[in-house]
Amino acid sequence: LHIIFIGILVKEYNAPILVGLIQTFIVSICSLVPALIFEEFIFANIFDQKIQILYAGVLSGGIAFVLQIYAQQNISPAPSAIIFSLEGVFATIAAWFLLNQILGINNLLGCFFILCGVLLSQLLPLIKRAV
Repeated sequence: LHIIFIGILVKEYNAPILVGLIQTFIVSICSLVPALIFEEFIFANIFDQKIQILYAGVLSGGIAFVLQIYAQQNISPAPSAIIFSLEGVFATIAAWFLLNQILGINNLLGCFFILCGVLLSQLLPLIKRAV
């Protein structure tokens, strides 16, 4: 639903950065309110993990969503949903590369299966057409 809604908004208003800013603001508020109610803020722990928090917030949350919105301008919602399902794979690889996080066998298998599923969903129609 998110991809379809963003596709409609971008085609209607042609303002991908504004849509990204509004989306980020809404998500921030929707995340902050429950966090204030249910979480305990320990600022020493927050400062210890500042690089990881900035990575998740700026790269994954900010830049990635704006790039996704730009990409959706030129593609229909169904194929973009399939392609964007690779988001977790790229986030995992980037976290391994940039943050030196350790990937377990479950992480590697999950990335592998998602990648295989996306490739199969995109290549099978081409193979059937060629036959």
